[in-house]
Amino acid sequence: MTRPQQQWHQELDAIVSGLSLSWNRPLAPLTTLRIGGAAECYAEVATVAALRALLVIVSKHRVPFFLLGQGSNVLIPDSGLPGVVVRLSGYFRRTRIVGNRVAAGGAVSLARLARETAKRGLLGLEALSGFPSTVGGAVFMNAGCYGTEIKDVLIRATLVDRQGGRRIMAAKDLGAGYRSTVLGQTGEIVARASFQLSQGDAQAAADRIYELNLKRWEALPSGAPNAGSVFRNPAGDYAGRLIEAVGLKGSTCGGAAISERHANVIVNLGQARAVDVLSLMNRARRKVKGRFDLELQPELVLAGALRQAWDGD
Repeated sequence: MTRPQQQWHQELDAIVSGLSLSWNRPLAPLTTLRIGGAAECYAEVATVAALRALLVIVSKHRVPFFLLGQGSNVLIPDSGLPGVVVRLSGYFRRTRIVGNRVAAGGAVSLARLARETAKRGLLGLEALSGFPSTVGGAVFMNAGCYGTEIKDVLIRATLVDRQGGRRIMAAKDLGAGYRSTVLGQTGEIVARASFQLSQGDAQAAADRIYELNLKRWEALPSGAPNAGSVFRNPAGDYAGRLIEAVGLKGSTCGGAAISERHANVIVNLGQARAVDVLSLMNRARRKVKGRFDLELQPELVLAGALRQAWDGD
């Protein structure tokens, strides 16, 4: 271990409240793809104060930082991730409901929140009940499906920046678009989000959740680890249709395969590596570009060096 590493390791260890650290923690079990190496430092962060203190240290020492939510849309490098990998817990998993207003921590499961609010007859999140994301991740990327986006019900978000600063941003200032917000540029972390829902029929909401989730389950592969959609849909089209049209449905590389059921999903057949997934993604990008002159963009989060490898290909 180098002296600079020793320094930031010691400073993190000195945060005695709201922070739990482990070293060389395997990350594959924490992702739905079940792929990737270990984190140099894995931190469970339970309070805003601990998160801000951690970020001050990370910023001061220029330590690589990665926020891991539910691990449902991320590809971790086979070599793992240097620096600090954070998962939010404690305060960030709490929810408060007053009337039609809902405040939820960034680590709250969006699917669980949608089901809980529907049971209370609070409507607005039903279409997002099958979206495999935390509330924070959903706000960060403006999650959307079946005609609903998180921005439609969002009031404001409490954010923590990479230097430990805190601010509240109104929904209208997030610049929300298709699978994007300004947070993609600022890198701020969603600590808490507030939503305005509407009163309605609880049973009708539960029925809609069941119907939409059944539709989702029927469209996606089951039984093999995957991370859902790999690419964003181009304007006016579907990435899965384009990949299928160039004959790549069922294609394999190592232990990974483009799903026979949905061409915009890559599955882990059992021993897949991150490089296998990235190779299939590049194959799809090249084929679609050559035939349709469209550049597929990842929806899957490529962590660490994988992003640079994708951009430099």
